[in-house]
Amino acid sequence: MSLRSKLIALGLMIVLSGSLIADTIPTRAFFDSAKVTNMKIAPDGEHVAFTYEEGSEVRLAVLNLDSSQITASFEFGDNQHVFNFWWGNNERVLMSVGEVTGNLDNLGRPAHLYAADVDGRRRQQIFEMVSSSYQILHTLPDDREHVLIARRHWGDGGSPKANLLDIYNGEMRYLPDQPMSNDIVAIIPDNSGEIRLAAEVIQGDTFDDRQLNLFIKHAENDWRRLRLESVRQPVSINLIGFSADNEQAYFLSNHDMAANDRLGVFRYDFGSNEIELLHRDARVNVSGTITGHDGEVLGVTADFGPRSYTFFGDLAETHRDAILLQRLVLSFPEQNVALTSFTQDGRLAVAWVWGDRNPGEFFLFDTESLQARFLAARLPELPKDALVPMEPVTIEARDGLSLNALLTRPADQRENLPLIVNVHGGPFGIYDRWGYQPEAQYFAQHGYATLQVNYRGSGNRGDDFQNAGRREWGGKMQDDVTDATRWAIEQGIADPDRICIYGGSYGGYATLMGVVKEPELYACGVGYVGVYDLVWFREGDGNDWSRQQGRGSRQARERWFDAWVGPDPDALEPYSPVHNVDRIEAELFIVHGGSDVRVVVGHAERLRDALDEIGKSYEWLIKEEEGHGFYNVDNRVELYERMLSFFNRHIGEPSAEVASN
Repeated sequence: MSLRSKLIALGLMIVLSGSLIADTIPTRAFFDSAKVTNMKIAPDGEHVAFTYEEGSEVRLAVLNLDSSQITASFEFGDNQHVFNFWWGNNERVLMSVGEVTGNLDNLGRPAHLYAADVDGRRRQQIFEMVSSSYQILHTLPDDREHVLIARRHWGDGGSPKANLLDIYNGEMRYLPDQPMSNDIVAIIPDNSGEIRLAAEVIQGDTFDDRQLNLFIKHAENDWRRLRLESVRQPVSINLIGFSADNEQAYFLSNHDMAANDRLGVFRYDFGSNEIELLHRDARVNVSGTITGHDGEVLGVTADFGPRSYTFFGDLAETHRDAILLQRLVLSFPEQNVALTSFTQDGRLAVAWVWGDRNPGEFFLFDTESLQARFLAARLPELPKDALVPMEPVTIEARDGLSLNALLTRPADQRENLPLIVNVHGGPFGIYDRWGYQPEAQYFAQHGYATLQVNYRGSGNRGDDFQNAGRREWGGKMQDDVTDATRWAIEQGIADPDRICIYGGSYGGYATLMGVVKEPELYACGVGYVGVYDLVWFREGDGNDWSRQQGRGSRQARERWFDAWVGPDPDALEPYSPVHNVDRIEAELFIVHGGSDVRVVVGHAERLRDALDEIGKSYEWLIKEEEGHGFYNVDNRVELYERMLSFFNRHIGEPSAEVASN
């Protein structure tokens, strides 16, 4: 593995030399494995650890910054992903590792915790996620042998309990002086590592009936409950951090918004015992926290188009890390910037820079000399200068609900375009974000516009917007996609005779329901690892929870299905594509992974059988070794080249070339 590096000066703007734009970019350049996905610096600044994709795996490697040599690399087997990692001390890195079967699989299988030295030695599993789960709360810089974790034991309701975890042998020690309530849902330490704040949710008679409280530690063994008066149900809370002096704590909540709720950031003052709303975005949730090297919560971010940054009080002018981040944002215009990690003294920081025309790059910044060293790019072979902007747009649904969407158009044409409506999966809580989107960029290079709409039920807009998607599979959620498509026609963006719909997982379902409900709107559709029979999905082997062990898991998921999709099989049948294939006029391409455990391949097979029964033609691609989305790069290249050929035949120019690897 090779990493290039160079030094560049940090002034008002950083100028990077662009790659030469090839006449035609190979397909593989868009869909290749990421050479780096995350990067964090060690407390002493001698090493960085980073994750990268290799086949079906996400591995971790350690780089010595002085020698630019890899000192260790850790792999855990097929489909095993390093989800996250932390520096336990200068010589030891912690890795959260779990199984993922497909690049659309977000099922969240157990993530065990491993630790190893920077030279690759003393690798050991230190937490096995079997009967309980963990959350890293604090790395305790003054204690090189332990980290502070929240342990949730599933057998007693899963309330988090603070424990010290030995990062060498995995031994745990329960810490006394914690809030005594079985309804605690979150705990958080201050910057010294002492647990001083907890969130309590008391469940009422229904799922949406909840009372929020803060548990606050005022002195040793002195925990007091502070009720958060709520004007809404359901209500949410997320504890996010402390001020550097530990006199204030911060949390996200929507408890003060009766309708059209969005998460805002609040500050609790230990001295006055008062809570203050600091910021709420006008359109979307507060989505991220800006934290300095000293633990100070400097501000928050929000994501609609390019990221917005809001700093608290005078920290934008007085805190070194806030000043650094603002300089970086100015230096990388129309891109997002995040500081992933600092050295313990705050002198060095790793910054991640990404945007719609940048898949992601990592830099090492010296906060004293204001020098920047390029470390690595996510997709170094992709010429960024050839990429096109992603435009945030707002669309009004037929019932007046405002929808956020993202539009990507080819560089040389703005109107009367062949359009691909790309529907995201999930569906609930997931949302399409502004940034590099390989499919949209790939199709734009070949003359296609792509529209991605965050229909009701999507995340980032608050609980009310998400709950508006309840039991609306094939209903209002589908209508939102239709309304977005018609908006593109009315705006003159899309040629009404050249529109295809495409999506994966729930997006595959929405694709087939789109061509069922709107036979004259879509010329073609590509269903990718989609759900096509809701009745079977709930009651038979067509769901992932039928493979779970234990009745509790299945029953809990069936209750979720009844609440969010619908309980009545007879009522689900009209909204199941398998039972409505006679209404389909569009050309179809069906894609699935034979080893999918999220949405089993039987959905595609049932759809195929129904189409065969009525003599409806279709294209077919099954990769037996793939799961919920294709991981193998060769398979991804084949998939998207076949998709491009499919689009070319039905809504594009038949002579359009596919640039194969």
